[in-house]
Amino acid sequence: MLKSVFGGFPRVAGKQLKRVLRVRPCVSLHRCAAHPLSVTASPQAPSSKLLMHSTLRHLVKTSRVVFLITLCMHAKANVPGEFVPKKENWKSPQGFTIPNPSSKAVVVFLHGSFIEKLDDACDPNGQAPGFSVPEVVRQLAGAEIAGLEVVVYAPCDGKATALGEPLKIDQRVAAIEKTLAELGRAGVDPSRIVLVGHSAGGWAALLHEKRYPGSVNSVIAFAPAFAGKKRWRPDVWQQRHNEQAAEIGSADQIPALVFSFDNDAYNTPRDLGFLSRIKGTTLLRMPDKSIAGVACEIPLFASSHANAYRKCFSNTQTIVLLDFLHKHLRRQHEAAPATRDQPVAGTDTASVGSLSDVSLSEGSKRQAR
Repeated sequence: MLKSVFGGFPRVAGKQLKRVLRVRPCVSLHRCAAHPLSVTASPQAPSSKLLMHSTLRHLVKTSRVVFLITLCMHAKANVPGEFVPKKENWKSPQGFTIPNPSSKAVVVFLHGSFIEKLDDACDPNGQAPGFSVPEVVRQLAGAEIAGLEVVVYAPCDGKATALGEPLKIDQRVAAIEKTLAELGRAGVDPSRIVLVGHSAGGWAALLHEKRYPGSVNSVIAFAPAFAGKKRWRPDVWQQRHNEQAAEIGSADQIPALVFSFDNDAYNTPRDLGFLSRIKGTTLLRMPDKSIAGVACEIPLFASSHANAYRKCFSNTQTIVLLDFLHKHLRRQHEAAPATRDQPVAGTDTASVGSLSDVSLSEGSKRQAR
């Protein structure tokens, strides 16, 4: 049955399916027949019990098949990475070929992650929240900031891990190093590279800058997260989360702009409060239902974790990103400033509106130059 259902999916879907089947064995007919519920059922059993047993078996089998179909439909073969929008001749197995790299500023966007046992989905030019490039970043491509043309590149990383292997988040930090090395060979100055990430991608960007300080110009993180949803996070993963948060928090300086969201199921603004104590980092707190007076339409059963992909965010926060990028790229040959132009928005301070207003007036002037 499963072969007929999944026969048309790409090879990567089959691999994902096998991994899931190892964790969640498929309920087949012969297994259902051997189930205690079936063994105890007999012609003498009340018909209501037989009906209940049959319904339960059907529900379990159907729900798992639906889960597998949904997973495989969203799984897309990982590509080495894509420029956004696509630039066919800029990326090859031999590396990058970026025309006139000295005039470019490269934004490297890092997608979110699945659980450890699954390869991450990645579709930079697609529309899937978490695994594509959000509009607020996409529209930076081609813009001129501080005299540099912005190029957006999205690598596809995040392979499934086995017992005993480094955590996926650590592997993603190592993958960032490889991407930076490739860009360096193409002639891109590290001081003109900005790491931008959502969820695990944002966490990996911050962790990378802690482990390799000064390796890039700056970091922008949308709802940085690690170790799954807070509500369902096992103790062992909570401990790993705390250890990595302490590692990031021990950084002497990280030039970063971090967006946190109220009612985020992964990390609330209070959970990310440790970032506000890092020199050079600005932590902003975003309301979950509206941003700067613009309502956010959150789908049913969703949370504010993906708000960076919504129109309410791109319509109000694009100018904040432009202001941050302009300030840091114009100082590309200098160390990150010791003081910040804007005070850190603490976990109990929603200063988004005031910052947006300041950025709007200043950013408009800079764009006109």
